[in-house]
Amino acid sequence: MSSTTQLLLPTVKEALNHHPEQIAQLAEELHPADMADIVNELETAEAKTFLRALNEETVTAVLEHVKQEKQIHLFSSIAQRSTSRALLIAEAMSPDDAADMFGILPARLRMQLLADMTKSAPDQARDIKKLLSYEEDSCGGLMTTAFVALQADMSISESIDHVRNNAEEMETVYQAYAVDPKGTLLGVISLSDLVTARAGRSIDTILNPYVITVEASQDQEIAAQTMAKYDLLSLPVVDKNHKIIGIITIDDVLDVVEEEATEDAQKMGAIDPLEAPYMDASIWELVRARAPWLIALFLAGIATASVLESYHDASLLPAMVVWFLPLIISSGGNSGSQSATLVIRAMALGKATASDATKVLAREVAVGAILGLLLAAVGVARIGLTETTRSGAMMLVMGGAVFVVVVVGALVGSGIPFLLQKLKVDPAVSSTPFIASVLDVAGLVIYFEIASLFL
Repeated sequence: MSSTTQLLLPTVKEALNHHPEQIAQLAEELHPADMADIVNELETAEAKTFLRALNEETVTAVLEHVKQEKQIHLFSSIAQRSTSRALLIAEAMSPDDAADMFGILPARLRMQLLADMTKSAPDQARDIKKLLSYEEDSCGGLMTTAFVALQADMSISESIDHVRNNAEEMETVYQAYAVDPKGTLLGVISLSDLVTARAGRSIDTILNPYVITVEASQDQEIAAQTMAKYDLLSLPVVDKNHKIIGIITIDDVLDVVEEEATEDAQKMGAIDPLEAPYMDASIWELVRARAPWLIALFLAGIATASVLESYHDASLLPAMVVWFLPLIISSGGNSGSQSATLVIRAMALGKATASDATKVLAREVAVGAILGLLLAAVGVARIGLTETTRSGAMMLVMGGAVFVVVVVGALVGSGIPFLLQKLKVDPAVSSTPFIASVLDVAGLVIYFEIASLFL
């Protein structure tokens, strides 16, 4: 909860209970995002009363910032009370926000509203239906159809008038797109170039023909990477014939970046990605997201126990071999987890691809060797400084085992993400707990084999 919400929430609740007419006046002084925070904290009945006190334009702005689950519940309640008010709110939304909301409305209500909107606002209804036809995680599902398109043969003065007359309906006017009569994208024009050009010139004389685009069917993560690479505020989306069908704006990409980072972080923690924010997820959803991986990791732990059991001669080794067992296997797990984290993040940012696999593995082996030597030196010093463990043979075992385990850990941690990518599996699922469990088994085998050799 933000400090603004904490400060205003008691005042809002007091107004709802005793002076509802003050809500509209209070809303005039607040940003829609702050009002949405307040709505998120209110009980459902209070939130409904709050929205009833606002006009349709303000309700639209607030709902665009409200948590999705509550947004659907409140909008559905508005539609049940007054279909005409719900239509006015939906029609005032930007096409992409309206499509996102309509996509999770109950099917019956969605069909009814779209049918009514087809009569009252056919263009808006067409745009929403078009956006709903794309996959949710695709560029088409992320884009908006509210962009400025200018015919290439339009004059500068005509173009400025067009932008001025349609600005309120557009997602952004900082960039306009030049098209031919068939809608094929010819170039991009910045607002600054448009307003500073001589009135007698035409659009085709000032457009920039080198336009970065994405196709509607591509994954939205590609759009995020493209906009970050080229520092774009908006990105045109085209079809297979290079006709512009929408644009993706920076505010939507920021949401994608947050969603993807959250999803990757959860996967790396051995958790199936949650469909809702943590505080909104039910106990059962949390259990369902965590149980499969915990069971898998538990089975991996059983494999570790089986390795221990298989070494019948381990009991004949000196007791101090067992003392240092946790140290050895944790070194491999930690090394592998570090490598996996770095490689997976580099892959997510497009900085490491399948063609870089050999180079990455070589780098990680080199880094692992250096780190292995450092840790081996620390381990050997620990054995040498304590009288009860001081033994030349044990120093060799400790130094050799730590070095090999750390190098193997770096190799496995960096190699598994590339293997999963080749198998068309998200590399992020190679979670750090999973890699640590694999390396626990490898570490045991390496340690006992070296111990058996020298002791």
